[in-house]
Amino acid sequence: MEKRISKSLMGVVIVAMVICAVHIVHLILQSWFTSGIDGSTSEINWNEDVLTFQIIVFGCRLLFNVAYNIFIILFLIKSLKALKEGTLFPKGNVALLYATAGCFFIGKLCDDNFGNILLTDTPTCSRFEIETGGILITLMFIIFAMIYKIAVNVSEENNLTI
Repeated sequence: MEKRISKSLMGVVIVAMVICAVHIVHLILQSWFTSGIDGSTSEINWNEDVLTFQIIVFGCRLLFNVAYNIFIILFLIKSLKALKEGTLFPKGNVALLYATAGCFFIGKLCDDNFGNILLTDTPTCSRFEIETGGILITLMFIIFAMIYKIAVNVSEENNLTI
């Protein structure tokens, strides 16, 4: 039974890591071609009046979305290594979950405003959107991290019990 669960878990983890890796490549390529860095016509309407804000949103979108995917991959790798060593909840994963939540929130905030600030004919900073979906998913990451931290503490206490 444990071998079957272990193989199933390994399969799901591999699929999740591949999806994260593909998403990272997609974000990098999309940013590259959208910005016009490659020498093609930029889809972004770079505007001198809000250029600094545009660069911040563009850069943060790429940086934080790539970072949260990397944190997810690291979480999965650490979890698999810990399972092989007989630890169910590695302590280091708590920090990764909190980092994932923060990166996801900032990346989602930039995603939500990418079109308004970068892709319109008259980019402006006057309309900044925060979607509830991004807030809820961030809160779910935080809740999961808190529960995970409790599980780490219970697991450590259990290991000390004779």
